[in-house]
Amino acid sequence: MSTLLQSFEKFVNKEALFTTEDDLLIAVSGGLDSVVLLHLLMSLKYSTAIAHCNFQLRGKDSDQDATFIEGLGKSYHAKVHLQKFDTTTYAENHQVSTQLAARELRYRWFEELLASHKYKYLLTAHHANDQVETMLYNLTKGTGIAGLRGIPLKNNYVRRPLLFANREEIELYAKEHQLEWREDASNQQDKYSRNHLRLNVIPELKEINPGLEQTMLQNSRRFDALEKLLMKEVSSIKGQFFKQKNTTYSLGMEWYDESKGGLSVLTEILKPYGFNFDQCISIGEATNAQAIGKQFYSRKFVLAIDREKISIVPQQSNESFSILISDINQLATVPFADFTLEITDKNESWSKDTKVANLDADLISLPLKIRNWNQGDFFIPLGMKGKKKISDFMIDEKIPVNLKSRVTLFESNDDIIWVAGYRIDDRYKVTPKTKRVLIIKMTDHV
Repeated sequence: MSTLLQSFEKFVNKEALFTTEDDLLIAVSGGLDSVVLLHLLMSLKYSTAIAHCNFQLRGKDSDQDATFIEGLGKSYHAKVHLQKFDTTTYAENHQVSTQLAARELRYRWFEELLASHKYKYLLTAHHANDQVETMLYNLTKGTGIAGLRGIPLKNNYVRRPLLFANREEIELYAKEHQLEWREDASNQQDKYSRNHLRLNVIPELKEINPGLEQTMLQNSRRFDALEKLLMKEVSSIKGQFFKQKNTTYSLGMEWYDESKGGLSVLTEILKPYGFNFDQCISIGEATNAQAIGKQFYSRKFVLAIDREKISIVPQQSNESFSILISDINQLATVPFADFTLEITDKNESWSKDTKVANLDADLISLPLKIRNWNQGDFFIPLGMKGKKKISDFMIDEKIPVNLKSRVTLFESNDDIIWVAGYRIDDRYKVTPKTKRVLIIKMTDHV
């Protein structure tokens, strides 16, 4: 048994990547790495099917790759899945790079194959040199700790059983077994960033450290361990301080201390909402400075600094709305909520939920108007005698800046009768003289 084959079997078993009982799907491009991985799997009698993507990016070469893969499948008596993609059109339609388009297309197809054919794992032929390139590329471009960790050995259904081996070992194995493979000429063009690293930068680094691949693999494991510690802390902080109510998120910031690693935790918490590292630095500074009301924008969300917390809501259209309600039994919908209305006889039991308004029906005239608040709007809040501007009321209620655009008003007789979800107007409250009650219930959109 060859040295690489022995090392491969040992590595697979040590890391518990898969067993001979598992049905495996291997992504085979036709290049050296995937051809060697396929040979290793077949030599050890693993149950393996082949998946090949034709991205139609290299003209006849792409079609010849597919023909080569079909031949491999026949020689190994393995099932072959071939798929042709119009990658260029997909990239244009989705406004992404060709590389990202190819990645999205292939992994979507791989997932479909895994589900429909009951394959347990997808295997890719990434090896130690790929790991070095990825870690250096991420470090050069800017990355979090996951980028420093590089390519994970296991990632959901994906397994990468060649990560322990370097390119020289893989080439030697191919020559020993007289394997044939397809060469992609673009791999030798240093106009691509990763190729430039492979062809120019890494050879220079290996002058300093001939064992660069193994050193970087060790570093990857160190960063992987650190990432696990970080994510454990992230989970703990979120469990204590992160809250969600419908589409509104809030994060209490009592825990935040940059000197104790708070910035890394905050970055991981806010990453799903599109806020980058530089923004998180500014958010942390604004929190420490108690810059209440300061806002930050990602592509889809607005974050605002509030008292001892930050709030995050989806960005909404700034278009104003105004809806007339002429039928009490009508369901009313605004961009942020639904409202149901009914009139009932007075009784002694009323909901104290701020999402429910109980109003004297006989003081109200139809049609009711539902609209955004505007500067200069005022009402008489329940329990008060004098007028109050809506803008001042929102400050008193500590409504975060990025939620103020959602404040919705009900109007009758040119009076604001309810600041929906917060307070009714004192002039329209239920009193001992009230005979009928208008009940309006608010349901926020999820």
